[in-house]
Amino acid sequence: MARPTQALDRTIVVVDVAGFTAPDRYLPDRLAVRQGMYDVLKTAFAESDVDFDSCAREDRGDGALILLPPGTTKSLVADRLPDRITVALRRYNHTRTPQAQIRLRVSLNSGEVLNDGNGWVGEAVDTAFRILDAQLAKDAFAESGRMVAFISSDRFFADVIERDPGLLPESYTPIPVSVKTFTGTAYLRLLGEPAALISKPSALLPEPLDDLFLADVNSAVLDLVPRKDLAGLHHHLTRMEVPHLAVMVSRALGPAVPLPRLEGITDAWSAFHLLTDFNAGPDGIPPAITFLRLLAESAEGEPGAMIAGWIADQARSLRLGPALGYQRQNRPPIPDRPHLHLMIMLEPVSADPTRCTLAFWRQDDPEVWPPALGGVREIGIDEVEFRVDDVILETEGVWAAQSVSASVEFLLPRTLINLPVQRWAKEHGTGQPQPLRYGYRLGIRSLERMRARHWHRAWHVRWDSMVKDPSADRLHYSGCSEFGEHPIDAILSDDHWVGLVLAKPPPSQAEPGAEPDELTCALRSGLPVVLWHPDAEPEDLRELLDWVLAAESGFIELPDRRKLANSGTAVPFKNSLAHDLVVMWDDPKRVIVLDQPLIPSRQ
Repeated sequence: MARPTQALDRTIVVVDVAGFTAPDRYLPDRLAVRQGMYDVLKTAFAESDVDFDSCAREDRGDGALILLPPGTTKSLVADRLPDRITVALRRYNHTRTPQAQIRLRVSLNSGEVLNDGNGWVGEAVDTAFRILDAQLAKDAFAESGRMVAFISSDRFFADVIERDPGLLPESYTPIPVSVKTFTGTAYLRLLGEPAALISKPSALLPEPLDDLFLADVNSAVLDLVPRKDLAGLHHHLTRMEVPHLAVMVSRALGPAVPLPRLEGITDAWSAFHLLTDFNAGPDGIPPAITFLRLLAESAEGEPGAMIAGWIADQARSLRLGPALGYQRQNRPPIPDRPHLHLMIMLEPVSADPTRCTLAFWRQDDPEVWPPALGGVREIGIDEVEFRVDDVILETEGVWAAQSVSASVEFLLPRTLINLPVQRWAKEHGTGQPQPLRYGYRLGIRSLERMRARHWHRAWHVRWDSMVKDPSADRLHYSGCSEFGEHPIDAILSDDHWVGLVLAKPPPSQAEPGAEPDELTCALRSGLPVVLWHPDAEPEDLRELLDWVLAAESGFIELPDRRKLANSGTAVPFKNSLAHDLVVMWDDPKRVIVLDQPLIPSRQ
């Protein structure tokens, strides 16, 4: 029998889907609603700086009990969570059928709770459920047609919300509650416009702008943008062609906010409308304003001048001039030919050799590195290719609106260095998988070197040298007779070399007490490029690499030429020769700092 935990003071959130069992909701609708509820909550908690995965949770079928981590700042939750849930829910409902759309009742309380081994108990939990069921709250919510009913307990309201004018205590209405044996007072706040006001896509709205349109725009932006200016922005932005619109949205959000899916975001106005849902970052500049600044810099003629003039006025009135100036100087321009990276790390679980940790980082802005951690999962070794497929399809869902090329890089430890990633495929679920090498620049990277900071200086030196002089004669072939019996360490100490071709695939682990092997020597000497082939003859491999490096820019075009070599019509080689070539293209300018343990969720 499990022992009860020690009682701790926790912030308690209880969520319930209104009308979950409505007759017009069939089982697929209810399953979609449950998944949607959790997607909305995860997004809202993340944007409120609360790690949803660190919360204790109990699923309640049509809702959930959520206990925030001990020590979570209550005022922060009261400040951000109501608006963030509303924004995430609006975004979710905008792309769902009526039967799959969601309206939520959310209660908020705090107090001592404990776990008795069967679930979370305590008077504070009971109160959170009782106020959620308050009939007056249900009636007011139903009549309003709003998306979210936020219900605070009397204690939480008095201790947190009422004491801080910034938490808008005047927006809460006291209501009597009498549910079962509980009698007391709660405080109700309704958020989110009625569904009828958000059902029409903004890009299709008529001109001139009317009150229905204005209701569809975040109220904070209405405070920021006068009605006449909003009409002018709508006029210009719906007609503006924006290259790399998704990259611009990502840059406006900043590296701390993952790029949301951009279904329906087809022009500058719909992108601006989306960004009004996001709060300002640490610099105080709303992402919608950053987006307009980027537009003004890229647009020509009257639209660019109009937007630039409007931003200048806002900078003066809102005192954003210094922040916008600093932002402009420190964010590089969007490149003409942007390229994105998806980095996937695989590492065995030390306690269980049949499982490994999969973590990934998805780059949404080509000039921002490192991107935020996209997720961590513990998976079986035998299912790695299929779970990688899941990550790639998830990434492509976010990148769908981007017209850019992309790389998939595998960050591997020595024990997994010979995984045949160059032969992996995606879209297994279709029954017609496509090799990854056809759609991406595909390469591997060394996990040991990324963690070994004492190797990084030499790594930067060789990379910078390669960029300055990428000529193909800087590739050393292991076992070359002209170097005789010289140790490989001594040979690679010559700064001339920036790449090494291994005579055979590297062993999965170095032999204890033996001389350092070729791969170890290449990594600690700083060589950014290491190549090998599982079974090619040396003469055939040299012929292939001569072709790959034959471009005028030599090493610089190696990833592109290696991808081109996969085409049977592009090169005069057997498919297996080109397909199985392993390329370690290790860029020291794009590292992931791995100084914190990655906590996976078990799949």
